[in-house]
Parts: sequence; structure tokens; C-alpha cells
Amino acid sequence: MASLPLDTLRRIYDAIAENGWASLSLSDVAKATEMDLATLRGHLSSKYDLIGQLNRQIDAEVLKEIGSVDQDDAARDRLFEVMMARFDALEPFKDALGVMAMAARSDLHLAAQTRRSIEQSMGWMLEAAGLNSGGWKGTFRRNGLALVYVRASLVWLKDETEDLSSTMKAMDQALAEAERWANSVESGNLGGGLSQLRERMRSMADRVQAGNSGGGDRHSDAPNDGDAIDPS
Repeated sequence: MASLPLDTLRRIYDAIAENGWASLSLSDVAKATEMDLATLRGHLSSKYDLIGQLNRQIDAEVLKEIGSVDQDDAARDRLFEVMMARFDALEPFKDALGVMAMAARSDLHLAAQTRRSIEQSMGWMLEAAGLNSGGWKGTFRRNGLALVYVRASLVWLKDETEDLSSTMKAMDQALAEAERWANSVESGNLGGGLSQLRERMRSMADRVQAGNSGGGDRHSDAPNDGDAIDPS
């Protein structure tokens, strides 16, 4: 599928922020982009492709913005820089992403597509920070960074500070916890690392399930911890 330019995606996501996700049709997307359906078909197979389209464009924006990080910095500091650059790039899409986080409570396909797309993007963020995303260690790193990203994004969606200080604090805390988990894996305590990862995923899944009773496509409220999309 051909990529949609970032400014075109902005118009689509603005429509999502205004009208919600559940009712969004491909005709609505075509109208927002001023394309006919035949042209749009060359870019999307369904509206769910919008998730991957945005994440790939944001990946590219971050990679261009970051360039090469200082390898003398600690891995945690490099990841912090990369991930905050990602939130900066996502800022124009913030309202729509809040809507979609709420919608994912009841739209399991949206949740699954988002989960897969996030994990793929986290591989690129690791590489941007100078960390290998391949092999079994890379799989742990991608999953771990995806958890960090989701935790910080829940704060980011509500963060109204100009410097995103609340998001930075949440990111720093989440990275510190992930670093402890990674160290247990690196030291050979694979069982302990797996246990921590499973517990994190189970806890997040329980919170999502508890929030499902709200359901719907409510986009007047920002999501809370129960609205996380499990990125494993």
C-alpha cells in the first residue's frame, strides 16, 4: 500500500477527533482527504490501516529528527530522548489518539492492530537509540519498550503542560522500571524477566477488562489506565 503523507493523515485524524472512530467510514476518509474511493483504495484496505500508516510516518519523523544519538549517553537516556521526540511528533494527533484509545475498549480489532503496530514501531525506536531490536533479546526489548510507551502515553494524553513535564516524569519512571526488568534478563534471570513481563501484561489486561463496561466511542474524556492498549 502506498503511504499517505503526514498532512493528509492529519486531516483524517482530525475527522476522527471530531466525529469518533466507530462511525468512521471509508467514504468519510475519502472526503477528508479529497480523494475518490478508487484512489483511496491504493492507500488503504480498511480504515484500520490508518494505524500503521500513522505509526510509520511518525517513525520516519522521529528518525529524521533524532539522527544519530550520542552513544556515550546511557541507553536509558538515549531511549528517553527518542521517545520524547515521538510524543512531540504525535502532538497534532493527540485528540484523535485519545478517541481511539477509548474506542479500543470495545473494538478488539482496533486494539490488536494498534498493539502490532506499536511493537513494530518500538523496534525502530530501539534502533534509533542505538539498541539492537533483533533476536530474542530484541523481542524482549520491543515488548518492554512498548509497555513503557503505553504507560507514558496514558499520561501524555492528559498532559496539558507546555513542556510535557508530566509525560517526561512518567517516561523516566517507566524506563527506570524497564531497566530493572532488562537487567534481570541480561543477568540470566530469564524466568524472573518473563514473570515480570507476564505480570505487567496481566495487570494491564485486567484494567482494560474492568474498563470495558464503559465501552462506546466516548471522545469527550481522556482515557485512564484502564484504556491502555496492550502492546505485547
